[in-house]
Amino acid sequence: MCNKKQLNELDSIDNDNGLDSSVLSLQANRLFNRSTSNPDLSPSSISSKSMSSSTNAPINDDNYSPFVIKVYRSDQSFKYFPLHKETTAKQVVMLAISEFGIVDPSSYSSSRVEFDLLRCYSLCEVSFEHNAIKQKRLPDHIDNLPERLPINARYYLKNNHSTETLVPDHLSNELLREGRTSFLQLDSLEICAQLTLRDFALFKSIQTTEYIDHVFKLKSGYGIPQLEKFLKLPNEEMYWTITEIMRENNLVQRSKVIKHFIKIAKCCKDMKNFNSMFAIVSGLDHKSVQRLQSTWERVPDKHKKTFEVSFIIGV
Repeated sequence: MCNKKQLNELDSIDNDNGLDSSVLSLQANRLFNRSTSNPDLSPSSISSKSMSSSTNAPINDDNYSPFVIKVYRSDQSFKYFPLHKETTAKQVVMLAISEFGIVDPSSYSSSRVEFDLLRCYSLCEVSFEHNAIKQKRLPDHIDNLPERLPINARYYLKNNHSTETLVPDHLSNELLREGRTSFLQLDSLEICAQLTLRDFALFKSIQTTEYIDHVFKLKSGYGIPQLEKFLKLPNEEMYWTITEIMRENNLVQRSKVIKHFIKIAKCCKDMKNFNSMFAIVSGLDHKSVQRLQSTWERVPDKHKKTFEVSFIIGV
C-alpha cells in the first residue's frame, strides 16, 4: 500500500523538495512521454510510445485517434484524452497521471513509478441514477471506453487511498442535466451519420444466400436473419419519426421537431442514404403528422419547400 508520504508526493508536485520545476517537468516527460505542445489532443499522446513498456494492450499508432474521452479529478478539473477503441483503463490512468501533473520523486525508477501509481490511482465511472450518485471502479484491462460510458456518467481519476467524494451532492444536479439530452439538441448531420453507419453495418452483414432464399422463397438452414432485420429498418425509422413528433405537446417545439427531421432527411439525401431519407419522409407524410395544420404553419417556409420538392432524387 502507499503510505501517506507517497500519496502526498503522488497527488501534487512539491516545489519545496529542492528540485527545480523545469527538472520535474523534464522528468515527467521522460517517464510518460508527456506532450508539451498540446497534451490533451496530441495524437501521439496515446501511441504505444506514450505508454510504459509494461502496458502491452494493443494501441494503434496511426496519425490520429478516432475517439476522445473527458476525465475528471475530484476537484472537478478535467482534461480531454484522445484514444483508440483498444485503449485500456490502465493506459488511460497512466496518461491521466501524466497530463494532470502528478509526478513521483526522481529517486524512483520508471517501472517503480508506474507500479506505485497504478496501485494508488484507478479509473472510475460515476453516474447519477435513481436520485443517487453511483461510483464503480473499472478493471485495468477494460477497453472500448468511449462507447461504454452512459450519457449520465463521467470518468474520474480516483485516488484509491482517499475517501474524498468524487462528485459532491451539490453537483449531482449538473450530472443529471448532462444525462438529459433532448432530440433537438442533437446535430442533424450527426444523427444522419449514425443512421447511415447503422444501416450500412447491417447491410454489410447480409449473406448473399439470404437474397436468393428471399427471392425464391427457399427455406435453407441459415435463413434470412440479417436481411429481415434490414427490411424492418425503414418501418422502424418511419415510426421513430412519427413518435418523436407526436410525443411533443408544445406547439412551437413540435414545429421545431418537424423542421429538425426535414434537415435530417436532407442530410440523408446528401449522404446518399436514401433508405433513411424515404423512411423519414414517409413519417413526415404520415396522416397523423400531416393533420397537425397548426404545427405545420409554424414550420419555416424554407423547410416546408425543402420537404415538398427537394426529396425528388436528382433535384
